[in-house]
Amino acid sequence: MQSAFGEKSTPGSWANSFITRLHRYKTLLLRRWWIPVLTICLGLFVEAFLSYQTPPQFYSASKMMLSGKLNIAQGVAYSEDQINFYGTQIQLMQSAEVKREAEALVRSAHPELPPVKVTLTVVQKPRTSIFELSAIGPAPEYTQAYLNAVMQKYLDFKKGRREEQGHSVISGITEQLIQTEKDLRMAEDEMLEFQKQNNIGFIQEEGNSAAAYLVRLNREYAGLKTEYDLLNLLDLDQNLDRAQNKGGTAEGSSEGSASEDKGLPFSDVGPEADYLRAKQQVQLLKAERDTLAKDLRPKHPKILKLNDEITKQERLIELYRNDTVEKLDTRRKSIGKQMENLQSNIKEWEAKALDLSQRLAQFNRVKGKVDRLKLLYDRLTNNLKEIDVSQVVDSGDQVGIMEAASAPMSVRPGLIKSLLLGLGCGAFAGILILILLDRIDDRMASIGEFQHHFTENVLGQIPKERVKGDVTLLQPDDARHVFAESYRNVRSSIFFMPCEGVRPKTFLITSAVPNEGKSTVSANLAITMALSGARTLLIDCDLRRGALREAFGVSSKIGFAEVLKQEVNWREVVVPTHVPSLFLLPRGKTLAQPSEHLLRDSTDALLQDIYNHYDYIVIDSSPVLAADDTTSLAPKIDATIFVVRLAYTSARLTKKALDLLYSRQVNVPGVILNFVDTSLPEYYYYQYSEYYNTPTATGEGEREAFDPGPHFHQPTRL
Repeated sequence: MQSAFGEKSTPGSWANSFITRLHRYKTLLLRRWWIPVLTICLGLFVEAFLSYQTPPQFYSASKMMLSGKLNIAQGVAYSEDQINFYGTQIQLMQSAEVKREAEALVRSAHPELPPVKVTLTVVQKPRTSIFELSAIGPAPEYTQAYLNAVMQKYLDFKKGRREEQGHSVISGITEQLIQTEKDLRMAEDEMLEFQKQNNIGFIQEEGNSAAAYLVRLNREYAGLKTEYDLLNLLDLDQNLDRAQNKGGTAEGSSEGSASEDKGLPFSDVGPEADYLRAKQQVQLLKAERDTLAKDLRPKHPKILKLNDEITKQERLIELYRNDTVEKLDTRRKSIGKQMENLQSNIKEWEAKALDLSQRLAQFNRVKGKVDRLKLLYDRLTNNLKEIDVSQVVDSGDQVGIMEAASAPMSVRPGLIKSLLLGLGCGAFAGILILILLDRIDDRMASIGEFQHHFTENVLGQIPKERVKGDVTLLQPDDARHVFAESYRNVRSSIFFMPCEGVRPKTFLITSAVPNEGKSTVSANLAITMALSGARTLLIDCDLRRGALREAFGVSSKIGFAEVLKQEVNWREVVVPTHVPSLFLLPRGKTLAQPSEHLLRDSTDALLQDIYNHYDYIVIDSSPVLAADDTTSLAPKIDATIFVVRLAYTSARLTKKALDLLYSRQVNVPGVILNFVDTSLPEYYYYQYSEYYNTPTATGEGEREAFDPGPHFHQPTRL
């Protein structure tokens, strides 16, 4: 398919298609606006009629208020969660039990009032603790009495609920208090019996003494074990050195610390002292020998004497060493025995201390149980006293009657809701009817819808002129830039349309049905061709309703009809127009049977004669489905251009008209879409107004620009 500029067009995007669809519905709504208005009015009327047909209802209102809360027994008094309090009270007021009790109260207090159905509504006023109650019923007295009864029964229900909860709590606390007192007596007896069998003061004192004694025994055992390990690990010299160091440091230590140090004893007498003195003597003799050896020979008497003394002292060292080792071994065995004795003592005292601890823990457990039971007993006693006070002074949240039920007044409940329902149903019905009409209506509103139904080439799109009455013809310097540009696009499409052989020279303009604008298209197309410099003849061949004479202001009343009847030569009735190079052959008088004249051989000769005198011939013919004139003349013309008025022409009628032309072997090179809405995105060619701000060229200028080649003057058919 081709656009108005002769280019191949592609299907629009989804957004463009959606906007086009909305435009179609908008056009349908503007054309059929009275349908939804009528259905809405009908829906409102029906709902209003039904509302006024129902019996009148009576409305009565009252108020209840939540009073303050006195916290006398905060720990045990009956209360409700404040977060859910208001919603809970509303549900209680509307509960089935309260309503049932209220109906019974009305029956007993007002037996003369027949029972009716009453609708109760409870609402909490925002940011307040006030409840607004309203009742609607068919009987005024019963409605007012019922509302008062509901408030009274609600208060009775709340009071009974509090009393029930209070009795339940008192019973539970009393039972728990009796059981606690019984447990307390048993615990006190158990503690007394334990004290009889055990002296608690003695147990505590003995436990402390046993613990201190165990600490001392463990400390002594640790010191002995350290000494025992050192005696096993160190040799004789190391042990003697350690004992000597201890002896030296013990002189400057305190008496307490010295008594705790159980190391190796050291004194100036005994094998240890002799062993150390012998070692020191050997060292002195060796030092003296080394000194004399520097000056004397090894065999010198003094050197020999020293050697003898050294040997004697070494034998003494060995004797003293054996005695000291034996003494150390005896010391180690003695310490081992002491450690064994301490271990047995520690085990004995640990058993005693454990027994004392267990008896003391048992006493503390019994005493703690007694203390806890006493505390629980005192708390329950205080709670019971507080509940007794709260029974006298009600400290919970109270809802009281603020305003009694008002005097009933006549209302019609649900009227606004019924009217809104009627409005919605009417609007839905109207929209549904419009959608059904749109499904039935096959008129095309855009180029996209045309291309959906047809494959014919689109030569151009003529925009809709928003003027009242007939559209005036184009002028050489017409100010309607978009309108004039659209015809120039059609002219370019015709001049340069692809064709085989010689280009067409004669054009017949027709449509499917009347009022599609074919005469206006014919006249403006001929004017546009003439403004390009081509010698153009416009023939009004609509011999029944042709109106080109009036459009161009021609006064002659004879024309093409008289030429077909051979009453006058065509040259005599052709008149020039106000547009240079454009000539008009008007319709003339109305013919009764135009098709018979158009099928004659004389008409063929007439067209051949006219053909040789003009560059282009534009023929305005009658609609295809209105008369047989067009289908009789079109086969004799080079090309037939079909005009379709968007949002007006039925696709079914357009298809039927094109099929008639194709069945007569008519050459239809393309279609002109008329009355196009340029606000749609499909027609963006005409949205750039800055290109139309400059004045259009004069007709003379366009004639100078036109230079038709020789192929424009050769006919393809008669």
